[in-house]
Amino acid sequence: MNDQSVASATTRPEKKFSAIWLLPLIAVALSGWLMYKNFIEHGLTVTVAFANGSGITVGKTPVIYQGIDVGEVKSLQLDEDLEGVTATLELSRQIEPLIRENTEFWLVQPQISLSGISGLDTLVEGNYISFKAGDGEPADQFTALYEPPPLAGNVPGLRLRLRANELGSLAVGAPVLYQQIDVGEIEGYQLLDDGVEIIARIEPLHQHLINSSTRFWRQSGVKVSAGLQGVKIDAGSMASILAGGITFETPDKEAGPAERDAEYRLYDSREKAQGSRRVLVQFKNPDGLSEGASVRLRGQEIGRVESWQFTDNDPQQGVDVRLEIKSPYHRFLNTETQFWLVKPEVSASGVAGLDALIGGPYVSVNISGEGGPVPERYTALSKPPQARIQAPGMRIELRSDELGSVSVGSKVYYRKIAVGQVETVELDARGVSLGVFIHERYAHLVHRESLFWNASGIHVSGGLSGINIQAESLATIVAGGIAFHTPDVSKPQAAWEGLRFKLHPTYESTLVDVSREITLQFSTGASINKGTEIKYQGIKVGEVYAVELDDDMDGVKVSARLSPSAKGLAREGSQFWLIKPQLGLAGTRNLETLVTGTYITVRPGPGKVRNHFIALEKPPSLNKPTSGLNLVLSAPQRGSIKEGVKVFYRDIPVGEVFAYELAFDATHTLIHINIEQRYAPLIRPGTKFWNSSGVAVDVGLFRGANIRSKSIESLLEGGIAFATPDGADKLPTVESGSVFELHPSVEPKWLKWQPTIPIHPR
Repeated sequence: MNDQSVASATTRPEKKFSAIWLLPLIAVALSGWLMYKNFIEHGLTVTVAFANGSGITVGKTPVIYQGIDVGEVKSLQLDEDLEGVTATLELSRQIEPLIRENTEFWLVQPQISLSGISGLDTLVEGNYISFKAGDGEPADQFTALYEPPPLAGNVPGLRLRLRANELGSLAVGAPVLYQQIDVGEIEGYQLLDDGVEIIARIEPLHQHLINSSTRFWRQSGVKVSAGLQGVKIDAGSMASILAGGITFETPDKEAGPAERDAEYRLYDSREKAQGSRRVLVQFKNPDGLSEGASVRLRGQEIGRVESWQFTDNDPQQGVDVRLEIKSPYHRFLNTETQFWLVKPEVSASGVAGLDALIGGPYVSVNISGEGGPVPERYTALSKPPQARIQAPGMRIELRSDELGSVSVGSKVYYRKIAVGQVETVELDARGVSLGVFIHERYAHLVHRESLFWNASGIHVSGGLSGINIQAESLATIVAGGIAFHTPDVSKPQAAWEGLRFKLHPTYESTLVDVSREITLQFSTGASINKGTEIKYQGIKVGEVYAVELDDDMDGVKVSARLSPSAKGLAREGSQFWLIKPQLGLAGTRNLETLVTGTYITVRPGPGKVRNHFIALEKPPSLNKPTSGLNLVLSAPQRGSIKEGVKVFYRDIPVGEVFAYELAFDATHTLIHINIEQRYAPLIRPGTKFWNSSGVAVDVGLFRGANIRSKSIESLLEGGIAFATPDGADKLPTVESGSVFELHPSVEPKWLKWQPTIPIHPR
């Protein structure tokens, strides 16, 4: 058997991954990281086309968004057509979501104009490029704007859109004003198919002033309108005069708040912003009526004449006048509304429309409370309608012998304020009857005792005592008028509808029926004239209306009237005298008459009614005081003592002389003095009084001269002094009416007395 050899298999360990393969992986990772780093560091590159490269510097001009530097200009080159430049901007990758098709770029640089100064920060930091984020697909090529777009910069505040027919003098940066205070500005504007849209921004502090009821109007430059109606100047702040401006008001404070980008109408004037309505009125012959003439309702301006043209382009048919009626008056218009032309007219029946002589012709309106909607065109009346006022009030009747210059429409005045007017004028056999309307709010001023007079024109009266010119307001001089007043009565009675009054010709004639006429006999008429007042306790109670010589030529007769409330002064025992200034070494009195003029005063008497009085040459004696301590001093002579002379204690005035008289047997003089209540305890039994008037001189051969005088006041006017002995506080006080001797001079020992006597506190 053959042996066969079998070979055995050998095993080898499996080969592991070679380290050399790590090199390409590291190279790929490193190149990827380098590419990412290069992408991140270089940022986002875009190109922006500018009209020119002025103000743009490569490597220096930054790109700023919301105040943060987000890029810079990397290169700047001319366009292929050489008509502009293209700037290559390298931007931060952080803002890549903001760079889209509609993103807008522009160059920010300083600008100075009438509207203000912008871009001041570029004076320090230099020009820079800014942009407004857009939407759409990502893009890297853009065309720069010539100026910042509206709503640029994301400045906080409330932005509104105002629509107007034209831009006018408004400019970017012009102020938005509220009560002449700058609360915002105009940020931009853009053309629309039907006008202009203006973008305004209101500061956050003031945006609460805007709500859905706010109305805006222009406040641009200075507007001057002049004509027969006068000159009107309308101007805002200096900024609005130079660059234009917008102002507004918010009539309804409770309206809903304004929303961002809300739309409002921008009106040309405040009148149009407040709301108005235009109506067409056909006039046959509007002589003198011009654009700007006023439209008046019961004397108040409610609109203006806007324009006029011939009816259907035919002058024979008349003129269509377009009126602008302001709010809220246009809401009262209806089919019964009447229009007519008011202009000065002179005819055989009299003069009418004198109020239009100065202001020019105007359109008057009469509005009725009932009627249908406003028609397409009104027809003006050829003459004013019946002047019966359709308003609450009271109607009375005035009777007069003649009409004077009063006519239908003449005003009725109370204290120079119009409270009514004349509605009708009728002539009958007894004279003239005037129907007068008093407005309801003033009806309470008319009483049964009220007196009416014709206040028309100018009343001139004169004589030896002077010329008196009396006139009411300019309106009554030109158009006539009636005035009235109510005398002072204890219980005035309210007037009622249809009450009849007399129309007096002048104001003076109304006083005859209610005043008390008196005559005063003066020895001379110096300082007394027509109009000299009669006063009682400082209040005017009457007035002199005539001064003339009396019948025997020995004096002057003064005729005066006392007001109804002062009739009680005309009684027996009343004393009248003239108050005029007194100047002299002894003092001054009545200095107020240097300004107000001399006047007549009176001390009422207790007797019966009397109308004729003999005036006193000087003021009467003072009445006996009712307070204080009244004493009587007995002296051989009065000397320089007179009424009003002071009584002194230790050179302090504590009383005064109020009267003097002869004793019943005429052997001596009695001087009545009053000591103030506070100083009454100083008078005790044994008190010594002496005459301290003038200067006392005692001269001796060996002892020389002794000159003694009190105050300058007692030296000039006279005076009385007294002293009380020591220990007088233990003596009883004296009673009113006690009599003391008035010594001619003082004894030295009296001046040494120093009693301790408490006086009453103030």
